[in-house]
Amino acid sequence: MASKGFTYKSIHGQTALLTAYLTVVFQLFKVPSTVVHVVDTTEKYGEMQDPRSYISIFSTTPGNLIKEVEQINEGFVCGRDKVLDFVTFSVKYGCLTNDDIGGGWSKSDIPVLHVDSDTEGDGRTTQISIDTKVSTRWSLAINTQEIEDFLFKENSDELVPLGGKGSNNGWHIFQFSGGKNSPTRFDLTLFWRKNSTKSAHNADGQRAEQRPLLKLRTDVNRLTPKAARVLTKLPSWCSQFGKSTSPYNLAFLTSLPVLF
Repeated sequence: MASKGFTYKSIHGQTALLTAYLTVVFQLFKVPSTVVHVVDTTEKYGEMQDPRSYISIFSTTPGNLIKEVEQINEGFVCGRDKVLDFVTFSVKYGCLTNDDIGGGWSKSDIPVLHVDSDTEGDGRTTQISIDTKVSTRWSLAINTQEIEDFLFKENSDELVPLGGKGSNNGWHIFQFSGGKNSPTRFDLTLFWRKNSTKSAHNADGQRAEQRPLLKLRTDVNRLTPKAARVLTKLPSWCSQFGKSTSPYNLAFLTSLPVLF
């Protein structure tokens, strides 16, 4: 197997040699991995900030990726402190790099969660406008430990009516996937629980001010230069981010805190 990799070098050069060698390494260690370029604005809300931009490699199976990223040589750092919340799932162990991260996206692509109004009468009600920008495939999570019910609209059309909301681990999550001309602007009305406590510890150990009210991930069908370079060094059977039949390689993460 290795000799074929070295023979391949004479035909296609050093990049092909590295790819062939990495194929051997990945097949030996059998650690399936996923690659995605992430633009992250979850740390602050309502303040001027430079988004964090990085490439993430993670695996949903046990094991580490240290040997793999050493062979890739793209500045990845691995560990269990590289926890990422992708709204529909969380990465407990992964590898990140922001070395030579380059472009491939702009600030105008970043989705927006904006508080239009926040009123209290018989109960507290908050109006949120959502703009997913260039994305028509996204996932939104609503904190059901704080929110009792909600109404989701596009223009005047009710996409998610009141009542009958489920919850999983304190979140109601729904996903949207549309075509090229699908809407990107939505209105969300939140109805708070009467016993909402902003300072108490939640069931998962996070304090209310740390556990966001809303979490949003938007996926974009775009391959950034850094992500493309990383993918060329990985075996073709390593998965790209998103649906296996139509992977999207760029993900934007944003959130709205409980104490907005």
